[in-house]
Amino acid sequence: MSKKNPLGEFELIHRLTSRLKYRAANSVLSIGDDCAVYPVKSGAYEVISTDALVEDIHFKLTTITPEALGRKALAVSLSDIAAMGGTPKRVLVTLGIPKKISVDFLDKLYSGFNSICNQFQVEIAGGDTVSSPKCFFINVSIIGEANPKRVFTRMGAQPGDSIFVTGTVGDSSLGLKLLSKKTKLTKDHKFLIDRHLNPTPRVVEAGILARSKLNVSAMIDISDGLVQDLYHICKASKVGAKIQADKIPQSPEFVRTCKKNLYAPSPFLLNGGEDYELLFTLPPDGVKNLKRQFLKAKARVTQIGEITQKPKKVYLEKSDGQIMALPESEGFNHF
Repeated sequence: MSKKNPLGEFELIHRLTSRLKYRAANSVLSIGDDCAVYPVKSGAYEVISTDALVEDIHFKLTTITPEALGRKALAVSLSDIAAMGGTPKRVLVTLGIPKKISVDFLDKLYSGFNSICNQFQVEIAGGDTVSSPKCFFINVSIIGEANPKRVFTRMGAQPGDSIFVTGTVGDSSLGLKLLSKKTKLTKDHKFLIDRHLNPTPRVVEAGILARSKLNVSAMIDISDGLVQDLYHICKASKVGAKIQADKIPQSPEFVRTCKKNLYAPSPFLLNGGEDYELLFTLPPDGVKNLKRQFLKAKARVTQIGEITQKPKKVYLEKSDGQIMALPESEGFNHF
């Protein structure tokens, strides 16, 4: 996009979508969340999303194997379905293939597709292949199903709700940093790099929430960074948030690597993207039940903060009690 009239990614999306006036009469939810939602004759809701991965923007062919690229390309779309509380069913895959890409590369790419499809019982139902003048790209459109009474959006968070996150945060962005370093990789380094190259979409955890009677008030997956994605919830719900620095879950590998390399952990924890963990809110009366269900499923979930009344503001409470406002724009942004 031209630099003459620069717009951020989300400003551009808003500008373009504001020009679209038609909306289907049966549309439950369209542009503005992780997925669009439509009713189908079976009584379920159909949840639909699409993602593009472009060479040298989302990945470098020198640092990721074709198998891992295949898995990741589908994982990021599966994560969108999970963020809505849905179950992924089918995908359509479009490839833009430049001359430098070999048939062997594509064979291995599809091995990666096949691996994650088998893991999550998702069918590749079709797609398209086109030539590309220079860069390799993948576009994945995904269709899932959800219980109409258990579709989670970004819009329902209320003041007083507790904020939770699955898994650990910051691993992927630290792994990306390590990929660019020409040093011998330790076991911890390999773990973090794998978290970047081979993320696990939290389909299982989303299923726990969807099958429960917990009143999940808002949910999103962490693709752009913890703070930026929390801002998405706050804007959609017209609320604010306060998170506690010492509550943000970190893997042992992350902690050790930051200490050994003298890296400040905060940029990775707050602004690093592509963790694909679930970030969600829940009224306080459901907290004990939530923790009990996740413990039973041997899945990790951590309470990191609280929704506040001050609209569209996110604050961080440091370990010394100091409270600071967090800017919105430091997460991942294409433009």
